[in-house]
Parts: sequence; C-alpha cells; structure tokens
Amino acid sequence: MSEIVNALDGRYYVSLWVVLQVLAFQHPMPHRRRYRVRAAAGGAALLFAVRWILLFQSYVFSVPLATRLMMGCLAALLILLCCDVPPIQAAYAALWAMVTQQTMQNASSVLLNLVLRQGFPPNYGLYLAIWMAAVLPLSYHLLAIPLFSGDCRITRRLFATASVLFLEFELVQNVPAIKISLDGQSGLNQNYQFVLMNGACILVALYLVHTLSVKRRAEDELAIANALRRSQREQYETARRHVLLINRRCHELKMQLADLSRARTASEQQQCLTRLSEAVDIYDSRLATGNDVLDMALAEQRLYCREHGIRLHCVADGRLLSFVEAADLYTLATCMLRRAVEQTEKLPELQRELDLAIYGRQGMAVLETAWMLQPGGAEAGTLPARPEGIGELLHKYGAELFAGSEHGCAVLRCLIPVPKPQAGVQDNKSIP
Repeated sequence: MSEIVNALDGRYYVSLWVVLQVLAFQHPMPHRRRYRVRAAAGGAALLFAVRWILLFQSYVFSVPLATRLMMGCLAALLILLCCDVPPIQAAYAALWAMVTQQTMQNASSVLLNLVLRQGFPPNYGLYLAIWMAAVLPLSYHLLAIPLFSGDCRITRRLFATASVLFLEFELVQNVPAIKISLDGQSGLNQNYQFVLMNGACILVALYLVHTLSVKRRAEDELAIANALRRSQREQYETARRHVLLINRRCHELKMQLADLSRARTASEQQQCLTRLSEAVDIYDSRLATGNDVLDMALAEQRLYCREHGIRLHCVADGRLLSFVEAADLYTLATCMLRRAVEQTEKLPELQRELDLAIYGRQGMAVLETAWMLQPGGAEAGTLPARPEGIGELLHKYGAELFAGSEHGCAVLRCLIPVPKPQAGVQDNKSIP
C-alpha cells in the first residue's frame, strides 16, 4: 500500500514540476489579458492532465515518448492560452520546458538516492520541494528570460533542429530508469551517468542552436542596415555630384548670358545663342523609354556621362519592366548603370561609349549594359563585376544577373521573368 501511495505522490510531483516549469518559461513572453486567471486555470488543468497521462502510461500504454509528446502538446496549449505568441514559439517554449524538467528530475533522483543512502529520513517530499525551490529560479533567470524575453522570433529551421534534439533526448530517457529508492538501497542503474550527461549535453546543444540562430538573424539585420546605409551614402554622393554639376552649368550660363549682353553684332549674338543652346541641351535628356522610373535613372546617369565625355546610347522599351516595383527598378537600373559608367570612365576618351538596351526574349525582360573592351581587358580589370547589394532584389523577382564579354565588349545582362499576365512579350531586339 505504501508503494502505491509513494507512486501516486511521485506522479503528482512530476505533474507539478511540469506545470511550474512551463509557467516559468512562458512568464517572460507577452501576456494576454487576465494572464493570472488564465495561468491559474490552465496550470490546474495541466496538472491533472499530466497526472492522468502518467497513470495511463503506467497501467495501459507504456510508451514514454508518446506520453511526453502529449504533455508537450498540452504545455504548448497552455502557453497559447496565456501568452500572445505564435504557435511555433509556444511549441518551442514547451519543448524547452519538457527537456529542462526531465533533466532536473533526473538530477534530483540521483541526489535523493545519495541522501537516502546516507541514512537520512525518507522524507523525500521535503527534499523535492527544496530542490524545486532551488532549480526553478535558476532555470527562469538563466534560460527563460534570455531565450524568450524581448523580440523572440523562432524560425522553422530552429524549431526543426530543436525537435530532433528533443526526440533524441526522450528516446535516451527510455533506455534506463532512474528511480528513487525508499528502502535505502540504490535506485540507480549502471547507465544513470549516461542519462544525466545526455540531458546536460542536449540542454547545451539547444542553447547553442538558439544562440546561433539569434546571431544569424542579427547578422542578417546588420547586413540589411549596412546595405541601407551604403545605398543612402551612394545616393548622397550622387546628389552632391549632380548639385556640383548643376552649379557649374549655372555659372557657365551666367557667363554666356553676360557675353550675349555684351555682343554688338548679329554674328556675335548668334554665336552666343548657339553656345547657350548647347549648354541648356544637357538638361533635355530626350531619353523616353516609356517608364518614368527608368527615365529618371537614365537622366541622372546621363548628366554624369555628359560631364565626363561618356556617350550614352539607349534603345529601351521600359514598358517591359512595368511589373517591377518603382524602388526596385530604380535600384537595379542605377546599380547596373553606375557599374558600367565606372568601367567606361577608365577607357580612352574616344572609346567611352556606353549602350543600354531593354528588350523581351522568350518570356524574359532583359536589362543590358555594354561597353568596349580594350585588348587585354581582362588583365586591365575592365571586365564587368556583379553589382553589390541587389542579391535580395534579384531573388525577389527570380532574376539572374550575368557578367562577361561578347564580341569585344563587356556585357552586364539581367534576365527578369515576366509574370504570366504579361507573358505575351515578343522578341523586339536581337542581342547586340
């Protein structure tokens, strides 16, 4: 009879520990309204549910892995009831609670067996209460708060990895059984050290996997922030360069207007008007592609090309790229043109020719820039290089960017699949 009572007490103890561990891990998360009422009611329900699951395991269906999975699902439901978090985060927190509870339970069994072997009174309920009071605050402050406070985003890959580790942990628990012996004899078998070390290693592995995931997310966010800062810096440099060019042109216009006012003969006035017309012509790009965003990017680059003796030729049907968002198209076109201008600027003055083409081919919209290659251009570093900072943009549209040389010219070509509603694009230009 005493053995039955002790077994029932053990089930209550395990159930209580599971509930307290789940509450400890869910407490740092964003709470729902009436959190305390929800936690009290849900915790009581989970307490009795876990106890009946343990009874079911003992007398009907002795498969510990299945019962532990059932406990984990109920723990996740309790977290969803009390906290405003996604289901994947609730399941992840329940997984952590189950692994931590079982590891601490194994450690308590080992310690209680050692205490009872020393001749202490078998008041193991008191010993377990002391042990829980010691380890629960530690798991809360060392695991729950660092893992689940603040902006906690659980990815599918992280959850899948943690689930595999959890299954391995629970399968190992089924091999030996660490029990508490009430008669003063050791309740430990020869494999208990392996079980304890496995639990500790799984906790460390889970923590490392979580830390690596957080670090990777932080690196991605830092890369995005750096790309934004780099883009802003490039935009600032472009704007500053354009302002300088405009100021210089304005000064030249003032000088030419002054010359015009001083002109006395008709021929002198005609010469001044001709020079004035040539100076004003730079602001009339006359590059109409049918896409306002592309026209703006071309106008900006043409201003710089005109100032540095680069002749920009454009044969483009900008309507083919109407499905690309304005910001994305501006970024892509500017990056490709800037890279082409940088390479063309290195050529001798007579060879500074830059071609831009946009055409459709086999359901693809092609954005292409080309410029001359000097003999031995590969050694001279004039072959095109892939622009940086547009990887996510290309992935968004399923585009591919190619860089190489064709017919003595360097070519930078971007192939963008046209969505099906616009898939009727016909070839309107051959590849130069």
